[in-house]
Amino acid sequence: MSSQRILVTGADGCVGRTIVSGLRTAGHAVHGQVFGRAAGRDESRLDLSRADACAGLPEGFDTVVHCAGNVNPAVPTARMFAVNTGGTRHLLRWAQTTGVRHFVQISSVSVYGGAAIGLNRVEEQTPRRRWLGLAYARSKAAAELAVENGAVPYTILRLPMVIGAGDVFATPIIASTLCEGRFFLAGDGQRPVSLITVPNIGPLLAAVVASGPAGCALNLADHHLPWQALTRAYAQELGVAYSPGRPRWLQGLAQGGLSSWGFLYGYNRFGGEFPTGKLQSHIGPQRLLPWRQAVTEAVRHWRKPPGGPGRAPSV
Repeated sequence: MSSQRILVTGADGCVGRTIVSGLRTAGHAVHGQVFGRAAGRDESRLDLSRADACAGLPEGFDTVVHCAGNVNPAVPTARMFAVNTGGTRHLLRWAQTTGVRHFVQISSVSVYGGAAIGLNRVEEQTPRRRWLGLAYARSKAAAELAVENGAVPYTILRLPMVIGAGDVFATPIIASTLCEGRFFLAGDGQRPVSLITVPNIGPLLAAVVASGPAGCALNLADHHLPWQALTRAYAQELGVAYSPGRPRWLQGLAQGGLSSWGFLYGYNRFGGEFPTGKLQSHIGPQRLLPWRQAVTEAVRHWRKPPGGPGRAPSV
């Protein structure tokens, strides 16, 4: 595989950091775009929602991996679209004018809308939803459309639940509800869920870059397993009993909020399975690290995040 010069946006995020590391391990020269902290070596600090932001980037990149985005549901809708959709459009225009040959868009299975919960969510058979749903999902769907209508050869990667050190959604919900005795099962917990684990993201992205533009959207998952197997592994790592209760709507919504309660209910009741046949056809078979390693790292980070006070079970 020949070495490329690659720009990775969102290099200060959980997914972006591991992509930078994986691409450098594969022998590529990587420049990162950051926003949440000061720029380090081989980095630029830019607000991609600004139309003129890309003027501050160096040129000569072969590939752009666009990870930057806002996932915080509390952010106003206008800001969500400005970052996730507007930032993508600004970067696409810059990529076209500077001769980028491959634009890799890091997207989300949330673009499937309500169908992101359920089984066998194959890319061609699961329509993308642009007009209904959370602002995050709609902004990512609009960004995908911009990539498809752009002039740069592309690959769109739809990530499911991210598990690993620094993941900001799944682990905090699962771990906190298990430790506080609020975890529940709405079914038997045997419905399959698809994961993308942090340790495997970098190698998989290196394979995508090596394979060149797919010209379509691909589900990017590395493991598919029953919901109960995943959450039992969390309980084991946390050292707490696995004794799920039954769902209590009002109490759950009051304590955890709609997004976290809906996450627990939806995945264990209906599953969230995103087949990766198209991905495997594009990049070929890959050697993957086991998913339990990601759970171990996720719990360790959740208990004691860098610079944080750490957490302990409350049971």
